[in-house]
Amino acid sequence: MIAKSLDRKILIALSLSVALITAVIIFFTNHRLSKQILEEFTYDSKVTMSVIAAGLEQTMASGKSSDIENQLLNIKAENRDFELFICDVRQRIVFSTDAKSLQQQLDHEIGNKALLRSLAADITKGKTSDAVFEEMRGGKPFLMHSHLVLNQPKCHRCHDPGQKVIGAVVLRKPMDQNYAAISEITRSNILISGIGVIAVILISHLLITHLVSRPVRELSRSIESLPGRMSDGTFAAYGEIEREDEIGALQKAFHDMGIELYEKNHALQKSYADIANANRELESFAYSVSHDLRAPLRNIDGFSKILMDEYAETLPERAKHYLNRVRNGTRRMSTLIDDILAFSKIGRADLNFRKISAREIVKSVLEQYAMEIETRGVEVVLNDLPEINCDTVLMQSLFSNLISNALKYSRNTAHPRIEIGYNKVRNAIFIRDNGVGFDMQYHDKIFQIFQRLHLPEEYEGTGIGLAIVKRIAARHHGKVWAESDPGKGSTFLIDVPTF
Repeated sequence: MIAKSLDRKILIALSLSVALITAVIIFFTNHRLSKQILEEFTYDSKVTMSVIAAGLEQTMASGKSSDIENQLLNIKAENRDFELFICDVRQRIVFSTDAKSLQQQLDHEIGNKALLRSLAADITKGKTSDAVFEEMRGGKPFLMHSHLVLNQPKCHRCHDPGQKVIGAVVLRKPMDQNYAAISEITRSNILISGIGVIAVILISHLLITHLVSRPVRELSRSIESLPGRMSDGTFAAYGEIEREDEIGALQKAFHDMGIELYEKNHALQKSYADIANANRELESFAYSVSHDLRAPLRNIDGFSKILMDEYAETLPERAKHYLNRVRNGTRRMSTLIDDILAFSKIGRADLNFRKISAREIVKSVLEQYAMEIETRGVEVVLNDLPEINCDTVLMQSLFSNLISNALKYSRNTAHPRIEIGYNKVRNAIFIRDNGVGFDMQYHDKIFQIFQRLHLPEEYEGTGIGLAIVKRIAARHHGKVWAESDPGKGSTFLIDVPTF
């Protein structure tokens, strides 16, 4: 797919570039040829006009109209493709190769207003301009220009000697053959250029396929099969590299990358295995230590109780105080051991996923704390919750820890309130309280094991509850996070798979 896309893109870019360059060349070539043809045609017309005007001046000097008419007929016979008009200073046609136009105003035969204005200006100045004009007549293009007839001494017998100009000769010559030649040249250039462009594109396509696309396609196939080959040790992204151009450099780069990926993947797998072994050993150690510590703790607590019960009358108050502290410490240590065991079991426990309403789980947890909720007058708002795919035992532990936290840290609030609901936008179940809250800079710390933000004298606990919550969420391929402000309460959000 990569190679095909690369083929297409390079071919399109090359085709557009060649077509654009060819079009520019054709345009300027045709423009130059057209200009050259028109210039040559204009020059020939001017020469023809000068020759005809000189001949007519000699004839007009005789003063015989018949001689002028005969000469115009001869000109018409020799040059059937153009027309001549002889007009006076008022632009009235007095002689013409077309008898129908006699005694008509020049603008009746000439539609180009610019020529008529230029002729009037020339008559006024008494000097012929070199201006050339074009007009369309009957769907055909014509070239026109004029030449003044000056009042020479030999013309004074018919014209007032004080009159500088006695008239003008206007030539109109068809240009359709010239434009047809230009069109033919344009078509030939386009045809030849089109064949050339197609040939260039085909040759370029073959070269691109051979020099670029095929190596890239081979490299792409090699890279796609790289994961499978890395697993069996044939990790090089490319075999023998023979090219020394950019494609060869790309092949070498992927070859080196394949080796580097293999080495890093091998190191990563080893690290993962080491970490997995270490975690298993750590969990086993935690379980063993926790289990082995129970017997000494029971002995300490038991003997302390015996001393308190059997020697209460003889023990001084100071000794009783110390024994009570010993018993409180053993109970706290026992609770800590229970939490450590619970934390280690989460990582080892087999999960039994099933579809269940999160509201049912939360209701069962709230029943466990019903007495405390009622005694303290805690307002609990339980909104609709979605169905979730979870291990119910672990999920009960998750909600139990969060609800227990909410009750604990709202203990000193005048009107404690706990709200449990579901945020559809964030796809998360939330548990919100109006307790003490915490500074968000400690957000990550509260989810770490044994980490606490308050002293045990202020709020009881072992610092494992939220770590358990985080691990349970992770085992459900979800996550947990918190939002809080000191003195304004906290909101814990749990993102787990829902239905």
